Amino acid sequence: MKKILVLNLGSTSSKVALFENYNMLFEDVLRHEIEKTNLPLIEQIEFRLDSIKESLNKHNISLQAMDAIACRGGVLKPIEGGTYLINNILYHDLKSFKYGIHASNLSGIIGYELAQALHINAYIVDPVVVDELTPEARITGIKGIERKSIFHALNQKSVAKQYAEETGRKYEDINVIVAHLGGGISVGAHKKGRVIDVNDGLLGEGPMSPERAGSIPNDELIKWVIDHQLNSKEANNMLSRNSGLISYFGTNNCLKIEEMMEKGDKTAKLVLDAMCYQISKSIGACAVSLEGNIDQIIITGGLSYSKYITNKVNKYVSWLQNVTIYKGEKEMHALNVGVMDLFYGKISTKSYE
Repeated sequence: MKKILVLNLGSTSSKVALFENYNMLFEDVLRHEIEKTNLPLIEQIEFRLDSIKESLNKHNISLQAMDAIACRGGVLKPIEGGTYLINNILYHDLKSFKYGIHASNLSGIIGYELAQALHINAYIVDPVVVDELTPEARITGIKGIERKSIFHALNQKSVAKQYAEETGRKYEDINVIVAHLGGGISVGAHKKGRVIDVNDGLLGEGPMSPERAGSIPNDELIKWVIDHQLNSKEANNMLSRNSGLISYFGTNNCLKIEEMMEKGDKTAKLVLDAMCYQISKSIGACAVSLEGNIDQIIITGGLSYSKYITNKVNKYVSWLQNVTIYKGEKEMHALNVGVMDLFYGKISTKSYE
């Protein structure tokens, strides 16, 4: 029996779980004080590590009992999907934040440092920078600017694999469209085990989301940035954190917006319907990427709990193919599976160089 410690650190919390083989023994969501999470990320390592150790102590779990550590992948150079051993190169790329500053980097940093002390291995699985785009999908209308693959790779690939398993097939043998609907939204075309096209789920492509702007008319966006006298960092922050539903209603809580709609707020209904419409258009675009050869459309993420949203999207896209809904996200399980499959020889470790 293998014991796997799973670490998934976010901007305001740290998720910790312990698995024995494929079974979860416990999961804790550790909420941190805003004063601490406002510190530079490199200064958060100590208190985050302490909180992880406290969680394990609470459950009477010894770190020495671990066989491996599975970590949420951070912002790295573009790599193909899979499970990667955290080596010195990967560790230093995470710790230097050379490819981007995000709290998810702390998962691999802390996991690697713990693993070194315990003389075991730490791994990352399907980080947000998974890049399997086709050459055609990268091209834009400006030479020197290419489309980026930044999306919810961990959960997207996890539910696609789950669907394949439930239908008696392998992920590498199916074509599916996966729409991850959360604070950010990404819609990917999965062809035979590779995500050949997907919108940049962070900064400015695809549908609007509860927190993000999505695609905006170029001329209006340029004018808006100039009128508001924003520098690039401020504009990025606005587009990725304070746009979408937040821009219209001051909240990213879809339940509240649905309640407003049910009480007769016409703007709430219009904007929510527009978001569903844009999600559906992105699914249609992925159908083109797959040349119409689609085994299933999958909806997942936090917003998949909303019957209004899923029914609305289903109405637009069900003529393309049937829709399966996997509610919420299964990132902790996906991280564990990515490492357990190594122990059972189902997959091979990939090398970060």
